[in-house]
Amino acid sequence: MARTVTTAGRLLELLPLFQADRRVQVLFTVGDGSAFDDGVTDYLREVQARTVSWTQAVDTPFDLAISASANGDLHRLKAPLLLVPHGAGHNRLIRSADGRAEVSGLARRQLVREGRVVPAAIALSHQEQLARLARECPEAVPRAVVTGDPIFDQLVANAERRDRYRRALGVAGDRKLVLLSSTWGEHSLLGANGDLVARLVTELPADEYQVLLVTHPNIWYGHGGLQVRLWLADAREAGLMLLPPRRGWQAALLAADVIVGDHGSVTFYGTALGRPVLLASSGHEAEELDPGSPTAALCRVLPRLERRRGLERQIETVMAGHRTYQEVTSRTLGMPGRAKGLLRGLAYRLMDLSEHDSAPLSMPLAEPCAERDEVLAFLVEADVQDTSVTLRRFPAVPGHEPDDRVRDVHLIVAAHVLDRRLLESAAIIIRDDAMPGWAAETLRRYPGCHLAAEITDARSVHLTLRDGRRLLASVRGRPPDPWCLPSAVHGRLTNGREPEDITIQVGGQEFRISVTPPPVLFEA
Repeated sequence: MARTVTTAGRLLELLPLFQADRRVQVLFTVGDGSAFDDGVTDYLREVQARTVSWTQAVDTPFDLAISASANGDLHRLKAPLLLVPHGAGHNRLIRSADGRAEVSGLARRQLVREGRVVPAAIALSHQEQLARLARECPEAVPRAVVTGDPIFDQLVANAERRDRYRRALGVAGDRKLVLLSSTWGEHSLLGANGDLVARLVTELPADEYQVLLVTHPNIWYGHGGLQVRLWLADAREAGLMLLPPRRGWQAALLAADVIVGDHGSVTFYGTALGRPVLLASSGHEAEELDPGSPTAALCRVLPRLERRRGLERQIETVMAGHRTYQEVTSRTLGMPGRAKGLLRGLAYRLMDLSEHDSAPLSMPLAEPCAERDEVLAFLVEADVQDTSVTLRRFPAVPGHEPDDRVRDVHLIVAAHVLDRRLLESAAIIIRDDAMPGWAAETLRRYPGCHLAAEITDARSVHLTLRDGRRLLASVRGRPPDPWCLPSAVHGRLTNGREPEDITIQVGGQEFRISVTPPPVLFEA
């Protein structure tokens, strides 16, 4: 029984428990009443799941019902009910009608109807949840079974595929992947830090970092994907990768080098994997979390992101000296490596069916498929030495500037950018091909432009300077982004040095370029 895209995803992740067993037919139904049910039916249709209406589901006897949510009219199902969590343990608080705080998923009003415990079995990820269940709903304790966390086991099993997932996201070499993770609600990362995403992508050098945002499906389907993209338009313009739901958040988590998150499950799983983590916001202070939960304990000890300080410096610090928090995360992730086997045995016992001969297998995680827009403008810091230029490039978006460590920058802008403010402020304007007369017209139209650049191929760029000189910058060996070539030449010129053979250092890589007059007359 799926109520939201989140719970539908968790249920689909459990289907390998029944693989290759022709005695088992799996059907899905969508329960009524969730504010976040938009998209569930489309999701199930996309994976070609067989669905039945909620009316048919409650009128038909089944051998087993599974839900990843304790909400809804589960008592109406004519089947033994297996209740599984849809996140990392049970952490959020819900309020009863009289204002009393209860733990979601363990609360008596969710588990008991008319004096009867509804679930036939309640799967818990760790022994510590038994004590909290006993406090919340003691009559349900005999139905509880500690099975571990199958999602974390799946992450661990796929850890060796990390390089594959990084390639799928286009993150190569020493470049660091910063994963932003936001749960839902006003105290989430996005709810409490509206400008953080755009700040992060504009303050981190683009050749050294890639920023990827993973949002809780309730954000996506509660507001609509169109609205989410509109809210993040400035960050996407600066190169933010956006991962829609169902596009591989688990693989993206394995690919990440550092996490900036909140009190959601993705942050918890990332911490348990040993990734450095900065906590941008926490529902703990807003009393969204059970104070006795491991997630609340983790939020109390994780390093906090300080909004008034430079973000790159904080990322560097947490990556250089991070510690692990296994003593906290292990309190949620019990029975390591055994979750699928334990859940499978429990499900088959509830069906009164012998287990199939094939053991439950760890399936490869889907490769992440993120959305990303082309960056059309960079603020470039050029550190010029005798024969080398070190470049640091920051995505340029009006209203967002790099932090105070960035000095002596110039602006390079694509010729086809639509924001005229960028073109009028650009020191370099660059286009993807050569066109007779374009360079002279560009320099005439934009008096602040010092250099017009035309990319002729992956290894060479024609340059036209405001003083009328024409140059050809060519790279030797493996080519960098061609945009680096005019920035390196501009850096030397503004430092009073003539363009010549130059070593470019950018993003931890080094390239050698030569700067010569063009071999043939080039019409600017």
